[in-house]
Amino acid sequence: MTKIDGNSPGALRTSTAIILTRIVIPLWLGIGAVLKIMDGSPSNLPPALVKWLGGFGMDLRFVLEFSIAAELVVVGVMIFLPGLARLVGILMMGSFLPVLIGDVALGASSCGCFGAVQVPPWVTLVTDLFFFLSLVFLAHGVDALKTTRVLPTWRVLAAGLWSLISVALAFGLTFSGAAPEPADSLPGGVTASGPADGYYLPDYAAWQGTGFLELDVAEWIQGLPEDLARGQQYVFFYRKDCEHCHELMEVFFADELPLPTTAVAVPERDGFPTVGVQPFTCDACRLAELPSGVDWFLQTPVLVRLDDGVVVCAAEVTADNPICLDVF
Repeated sequence: MTKIDGNSPGALRTSTAIILTRIVIPLWLGIGAVLKIMDGSPSNLPPALVKWLGGFGMDLRFVLEFSIAAELVVVGVMIFLPGLARLVGILMMGSFLPVLIGDVALGASSCGCFGAVQVPPWVTLVTDLFFFLSLVFLAHGVDALKTTRVLPTWRVLAAGLWSLISVALAFGLTFSGAAPEPADSLPGGVTASGPADGYYLPDYAAWQGTGFLELDVAEWIQGLPEDLARGQQYVFFYRKDCEHCHELMEVFFADELPLPTTAVAVPERDGFPTVGVQPFTCDACRLAELPSGVDWFLQTPVLVRLDDGVVVCAAEVTADNPICLDVF
């Protein structure tokens, strides 16, 4: 424990900087890491990371596990190695800020910093910016946080052991709660499965010009009609608690359908929601669904327009911006 002389100049600043650097910020990071371990689902990663790294084809489960490991390692360094605490804290907080700014720009409802616990990204952005500036300015020049030429052996060993345990926790012990219920059987006894790596990130540009039934996502949809290859049709992906999906249906699909439409319900990993369910107003829609137990990175509503079974348009849409919807 660092001894602070209460009569020395800047004692309040010194004590505040040490408490923030050695206790508050590590606790903040540790809570986020533990909640992500408990959740264990890439679906709750920051939306900006999903868009940027997923778009480059990175394994999102690896991204999740790496982020947990990094946070836990930084927690250990900030606690056991006070001479490095300010530096690693600045690097960690600084790496969070662009991601949080991206989340805010994307209009995300949650920052993804605390697993399944929903925290608005602007709240985390303000908090992390405060921590970042505190480390840069408030903790600057504090003797107890200055880097030294020699580090105590026991502190180095403690930080190293903590880091090993952290990596083991992040890459070996993440879990996602109870196992999901098996998917319902399709006609003929066939059971819809899902992607082997446990999540699906769509590439709508790659869908276009391809037969819908040739897409991997089509293999996992339960209840697709047999006539999708005939004429012009829509496939509409929605979530049962999605307000934007309900708005789109109310405006364009509540009465007479512009084209034959198949509505595909998209669940969360642990199943379909029971709270906040929106009215389903597309009475003429044919119904299908994707299986649970998978993180479906489909930002619903998603509308797909087919011409003789070939995708001619696929996009995330809203009632105000109905891409792919030709109703005029």
